[in-house]
Amino acid sequence: MGRSRAAQNPLDFSTKQYDNTRATKGVNIFVPNNMKKVIPRPRGRPRAFDRDAVLDLAAITFWSRGYCGSSLDDLTDSMAINRPSLYAAFGSKHELFLEAIDRYAVNLGCVPFSAFKSGICARQAVADFFELSIRCATSKGKPRGCLIGSVATFEAERDGQVRDKVSAIFGEAEQAIAAYFLAAQEEGRLTGEHDPLALARIVTSVGHSIATRARTGASRKQLMVIANDFVAVLFPDQGQD
Repeated sequence: MGRSRAAQNPLDFSTKQYDNTRATKGVNIFVPNNMKKVIPRPRGRPRAFDRDAVLDLAAITFWSRGYCGSSLDDLTDSMAINRPSLYAAFGSKHELFLEAIDRYAVNLGCVPFSAFKSGICARQAVADFFELSIRCATSKGKPRGCLIGSVATFEAERDGQVRDKVSAIFGEAEQAIAAYFLAAQEEGRLTGEHDPLALARIVTSVGHSIATRARTGASRKQLMVIANDFVAVLFPDQGQD
């Protein structure tokens, strides 16, 4: 996307915006911009802890307990830092939450998007996307569901900054998948009867449902049945590859 983030409307889904790829060993992988950006590090004296590492720990706490359910004691205990260090590094619990969302997006949230590689047929890419989403949402040793889809969306109703961030992430996720579908159509790997953006919105909506169902206790096996059934409905004329 050539425009600056400040000028970009995440709900402006013109076809020219679909070019959203990252080259990896000669293969294009379609990844949302919010899930590619590098979180800027503050200038000044180096801190005694790894910022990314403590953000990962904060993300797990928010993911497990929710925003309101995560006390400062919970956060400082999990991050192994004291309150003055937390305030000095992140400003506030709210700012920490916003930064934890960004960190989660580039660290774990982007994993399912590795399914959308150039040259892979659309049916297989979507099936792989769902499988990776299910694995992320049901990983042992981590909370179930998704920090963005299960926690941040809850806070978005009453927090404008969280709402704007989540809306941008969702919008760019749709754009990235739409870019893949458009390329697949141009290369003959997907019929032209589907609108790329509409198809992307359907796929991301199922991904959100997977996270929600995982959060409420659905097993990996149950989620795979749902995912496989949806792929069969979406691509009825394509057999298993």
